[in-house]
Amino acid sequence: MTKKLKCFAFVLAIVLIVISCRSPKPVQNENKIQTITITETLHDTVFKITNDSSSYSALLDCINGKAVLKNVIQAEPGRTLKSPKVRLDNNKLQVDCNLKEQELYAHWKSKQIKDVQEKTITITKFTNYITFWQKIQIWLGRLLLLILLYLIGRFIYKIYKPLWFK
Repeated sequence: MTKKLKCFAFVLAIVLIVISCRSPKPVQNENKIQTITITETLHDTVFKITNDSSSYSALLDCINGKAVLKNVIQAEPGRTLKSPKVRLDNNKLQVDCNLKEQELYAHWKSKQIKDVQEKTITITKFTNYITFWQKIQIWLGRLLLLILLYLIGRFIYKIYKPLWFK
């Protein structure tokens, strides 16, 4: 029983030695940044309206010391203006020319959406290199492993040799 326990402990030690000799893998870090930029611009404009006019011509006459409209020669409306309204009361001339109110200002909004996705991957590199002494230890460890495998094989051969040749 003690031989089997010693053999098991020996094999376990060898397995642990072999497993412990691997190097770590470099670590990768990944960062994702997503930025959405919305730019809203307010635009405005002014509409230009061309000039407009209307005209009125008439002959005046004087009767009993008072001015009187005798004959209308010309009454022309404009594009948006109507013909003027003319009145003559008590030697007073009144001309009315009206234009309706117009809204000439306009504005609107525009949106620009800019989507930026940034992905950063960082890979950690190891800068530790194996020294000459460490290389010698590795080769001596391999040599020791071969010697141990040889001794285990020889030990197993001695134990089971009588059983094979019966």
